[in-house]
Parts: sequence; structure tokens; C-alpha cells
Amino acid sequence: MQSRLTESSLQRLDFARRPVYSRGDISPGILHIGFGGFHRAHQAVYTEDILDSGDHRWGIIGASLRSTTMRSRLAPQDFLYTLCTRHADHNEYRVIGGIKDVLTLSQHQQQLLELIASPKIQIITLTITEKGYCLTSGGELDEAHPDIQKDLGNPYFPISAPGLLARGLKYRMEAGSGPISIISCDNLSRNGRSTRQAVTGVAGLFSAENASWIRDHVSFPDTMVDRIVPATSELDSVGFERETGMEDSGLVICEPFSQWVIESNIAGERPEWERVGVQFVDDVAVYEEIKLRLLNASHSALAYLGLLAGYEYIHEAMADPLLARFTEYLMEKEISPLIQPPIGFDLKQYTQSILKRFANPAIQYRTAQVANDGSLKLQQRIYPTLTEYLQMSVGAPGLVLVVAAWLHCLTTPAYASLFSDPGGEYIRSYSGDNLPQLLTSESETLGMIWGDEAFKGQIRAVADDLKRNNIHPMLQRAMGSD
Repeated sequence: MQSRLTESSLQRLDFARRPVYSRGDISPGILHIGFGGFHRAHQAVYTEDILDSGDHRWGIIGASLRSTTMRSRLAPQDFLYTLCTRHADHNEYRVIGGIKDVLTLSQHQQQLLELIASPKIQIITLTITEKGYCLTSGGELDEAHPDIQKDLGNPYFPISAPGLLARGLKYRMEAGSGPISIISCDNLSRNGRSTRQAVTGVAGLFSAENASWIRDHVSFPDTMVDRIVPATSELDSVGFERETGMEDSGLVICEPFSQWVIESNIAGERPEWERVGVQFVDDVAVYEEIKLRLLNASHSALAYLGLLAGYEYIHEAMADPLLARFTEYLMEKEISPLIQPPIGFDLKQYTQSILKRFANPAIQYRTAQVANDGSLKLQQRIYPTLTEYLQMSVGAPGLVLVVAAWLHCLTTPAYASLFSDPGGEYIRSYSGDNLPQLLTSESETLGMIWGDEAFKGQIRAVADDLKRNNIHPMLQRAMGSD
């Protein structure tokens, strides 16, 4: 007979590692905004290690700004959930107990603002995706963004993450609650600086004093995070129940690999995360660049090229010898030559680890999931490398093929229906064979690279080929003699 994961059933578990602390002893010290699978498989796990070590000040309160789903799933389970780490040949289970509550913007807005103002909360972490920061392509606050416009019209009831933080920090200033660190964990270039731009931008629209206080009392360290966390499917949940006899509506799946690099720029107190594997460094930029340009870029490549080749999952695309070889070519021949790694960092070893991770058949990561939000992701993952090649008047046929594949997926209904992209409607508003020539840098959604005529000419040629040819010969052509 199956039972549901709860506080009362926790002690009967024999298949999973359990918290070694009493959950009643922990107090909340962290507010996390964007309470999805990635946070629960990454930052929450590092913090769970801290709680297990005996420092009970760092319980987490989760916040969902757009949905009530996670609260409705976890509240009946006393906010417990199981982390399933999938190795190639076995599963490893751990129950995470550090979540104290999950709040929603629609039901608990005032409570969230009070938490931001509370001296007990020393850390706010974010996983709200690139679009949640409401920034222009230039990295400034987009005051015309619909959510920002709503916040401007109703400042006491903000709906955007920057608006919520700005309002809560105003209350923190007025309460004299002291400094706080806001730590973005999104795949956004210079994510700490971007978060600061968004939050101080909103705050400055209402109060110069508050914006000044934020600059003096709030730190926004840059970070780099890495772990593959595919969406939990119904098949995953059913398989878990069959294997363990336990129902868990919060089950989250992840790969064994995990990395978190944080800039040593923290205001106030923080967990001693470095004791459990987190790296604190003076400059995150080089780690971020390596991850964005190599891992994230190749992940996006496999998503769009994999979709065009008919693959539902990333590991299936990696099982295609030509796609696997193209991915290795892309990293080693087109991306790595423009990267300056830290001393002692082995780029060759890193690319080989990426290939191994993507090929793990136990990680069911849908190509369509990775394909989401390409108009934002490519600006961080692909365009910086392409821009360098354009400036040198050197070709990068593999990277050009990836961008053309993204464009082709967005403008082909059979593929476009599988994923979402904030630039999709803009792009599909054009028609005709000269689509790449029509797209210009006037659209902040797409990025300034679309104002480069040489780039658009290259994309147009490959986009035309994609309309007539199978993806496999185009992969071979992009690699040339490789």
C-alpha cells in the first residue's frame, strides 16, 4: 500500500537519505524567489548540507510569483520532497527537509514583503529565468515592460520580481533591518549586476533615497550555477511510486554533477556554503563565460538541431554519432579558441565532461524544454562568440547553423508549437524568404547582433538551405573536413 511523503511517514523511509536534524529546530534565513525544480535540486541541496552539519539558521522559504502549483503540491507533504539523482546505472534518493514554507504572490504578497524586510532573512536567492528580470537587451531596466508598468501604476502591490524586491527593500530600510545579499542563480550574464540594475532601477523610479540605500546596504554577487535538472514527468512519478511505494508530488530529478560559484561580495551573514562544495571567488566572469559559451551554447545547439533531427530528448540527440561529433566540434574548434580559462582549468577535460553529461540516458531532458526562450538565451550563449568572429572577419559555420536552426524552428509550426519564446511573435510577424534581412537591431528582444549585415547574410544563406535540406548533411558541411 502506497503512502504519501509527509513528516509522519518520513521516519519509515528506508530507500532515501533523510535529514539528520529535527525540522522544528531550523529557522528561516533564506527567501528563494522562483521556487521551481532547479532551485530544489541545486541551492536547496547545498543548504540542506549546511543544516545537516548543525547550523540550523538557514531554513528556506520559497516564493512562487506566477503559480500556486508548488505550494499546492508541497503543503500536504509538510514541504518535504525527494531529490532523485540519476546516475547512468542507478538512482540515489534524498529527502530534502529545509523548506519551511512556500508562499505565492497571489495569496501572500504582504507576507513576502515583510520577509524581505525581516532581519531574520539574510539571503534572497532567485531563479526566475532571464525574462523575469525585465531588462532590455542592453541590460537596463525595461520601464516599458508590462509588469513594470503595472508596478508603476500600483507600487504597493508589485507583481514583478524587481518590483517586489524594491518595495520589500524599502520596508527593510525603514525597519532598520540591516544589510542583505540578493543572489541571482539564473543563466544570465553578470547576473548579480543585472539584478542590481533591475532592482535599483525600479526603486529609483519611486525613491532616490531607497535606491541609494540599496546601493550601500545590499550586495548583488555574480554567480555561476550548473546542474542539469529535467522537468519531472508523469512517467518519473509513476516509476518512483512503483520503486519505493511512496507518493511524492514534489519529486525532482537531477544529474550527479553540481557546481555553484559565487562572487565574494556578501553583505551581512551567510551560510558557510564553501564547506559543502560552493566556490567563493573574486571574479565569477571567467567561470560564467566558460559555462555559458561551452555548456549552455552546446545545450541550445542540441535542442534546436535535435528537434530538426526528430529527437525528443537531449540524450537521444547525443546518441546520433553525427550530432555528437558536431557538438564536440562546436566546443573544441569554434568556442574554446576564444576562451581564456583560469590557471589550471582544463578546457579539453571540461568539454569531455559536458559530452558525457549530455549523453547520460538516465537524464530525460526534452529538447523542447531546452529550446524555450531562445531569443534571450542565444544573446548570452551564442552571440558573444559569434560577435568576436564577425569582428575578426572569420567564419564560424557551426554557430551560424545553430542560430539558423533556432530561426527555422520558430518559423515552422510543427516545431514552434513545441516550445515558447518571447521573440517568437515578433519573428513570425514577418514572412517571405528574406526574413533574416528584415530582422533588425530595432528589436531589443533579439539583440544587437541582428543589426550586422554580414551576420544576417550568413544566417539567410543557411536558413534557405534548411528549408530544402535534411539537417545531417548540413552538420557535415558546417564541420568541413572535421
